[in-house]
Amino acid sequence: MLTQLKKNNNMKKHIFIISICSLLLSQQTIAQELKSEFLFDLEINLDPPQVVGPILKGTRLISPFKDGLVKGNKLNGKILDGGDWGLLIDSTTFKVESRATLQIEDGTLIYITYSGYSYASAKVAALIGAGKGGELSPSDYYFRTNVTFETSSPKHSWLNHIAAIGVGRFPAAGKVVLRVYAIK
Repeated sequence: MLTQLKKNNNMKKHIFIISICSLLLSQQTIAQELKSEFLFDLEINLDPPQVVGPILKGTRLISPFKDGLVKGNKLNGKILDGGDWGLLIDSTTFKVESRATLQIEDGTLIYITYSGYSYASAKVAALIGAGKGGELSPSDYYFRTNVTFETSSPKHSWLNHIAAIGVGRFPAAGKVVLRVYAIK
């Protein structure tokens, strides 16, 4: 009789475990929805690129930032110094690798880095390269970057802990605008 009770208890445990597992497996897993918040536009004026030339992975172009502005709801200021150490992979793809020092209106210094890709058809890429990006819709090309920040300012320390995405456009020759969003 005792052996029969142990078997029944084991059977009940197995049925319980199987029931829980099937319940969990039947539930659809829902990913957290991505939301974003506009932070600022980074308006960059570029000096002519320094063409390092062909390297193993493409053509290295270094484009110093002449100057620029930070305009937004949470941050406003200017670019003190920076540049892009980009790589022209082929006639349609440019790998962005930029860093700069921003000075916000309250005097805070913020180090910003962003990397990503600009991609367009050969025809559209040629127009952008000729300084005619302003004649195009930003939907004619892909320009996205992953943006990170570093600052020692307690007031702006929240920047050290966010994921941000930049959506770029080419409004005119020698000018780039990166619209930066915090991912919530």
